[in-house]
Amino acid sequence: MNLEKLREKIHQFTGNLYDKHRMKLLEKKVDSFLKKYGISVEEILQNNEYLDLFIDSILVNETSFFRHKEQMFEFKDKYLKDIVKNPFYRIMSAGCSTGKEVYSLAMMILDTKPDEKNVRVTGVDLSSTVLSVAREGIYEADRINQIPSKYRKFVTVKENKLYIKEEVKRITEFKQGNIVNSEYFNFKNYSAIFCRNVIIYFTREKLRKALKNFHSSLTKSGILVLAPTEKIDRDFSDLFVPEKVGKFTFYRRAN
Repeated sequence: MNLEKLREKIHQFTGNLYDKHRMKLLEKKVDSFLKKYGISVEEILQNNEYLDLFIDSILVNETSFFRHKEQMFEFKDKYLKDIVKNPFYRIMSAGCSTGKEVYSLAMMILDTKPDEKNVRVTGVDLSSTVLSVAREGIYEADRINQIPSKYRKFVTVKENKLYIKEEVKRITEFKQGNIVNSEYFNFKNYSAIFCRNVIIYFTREKLRKALKNFHSSLTKSGILVLAPTEKIDRDFSDLFVPEKVGKFTFYRRAN
């Protein structure tokens, strides 16, 4: 099994590096894919359709509504209340998976400024599969437990399914993009970008590419939100500078 070449392809396309400590995990994912399609690793490497399907299968990263909710609420208090004063603005969820973060942000916006129409919350992901799920906005009913009670007015639960209401979907959009490839990450004038639990396994080379793309996509003084445990060190201070507000560190675009 030629795992090394496949590992290189994954790193090239997604920025995600499977180091020696994660090779067992990669082997399991590959074995599962090979059994499902009855093919070999060589066929994945030689057939772009299989390669796309494989990349798609390893990218699926289940998330939740209001993940790291304390951080989200701090963002709301410190930044969002000022952002919504703009006549038009955009907020992005990069690596949005099945869209729960996008809808959580949209709910916070509508709670802050009811009947808001002059905004787009953009979900960006490399996987077309998860984007299809995100656009539908239909989830398992028990996900209601992830949504704080004051925001449950934005969803409907019936027949064991949770439906995002149209007023929330109306201000959202979902697009395919690759955060480590500037040709496939052509976004501009975003006030804030959320990219949480995505860059944790990036090499420094891929991380710089992603951060440069975020820098180009943000407005001057735009905010980058990483997961609470993720940090950007001083080597990238030409792109982002840390801003400690309250309990969490956010990152301001360097001009």
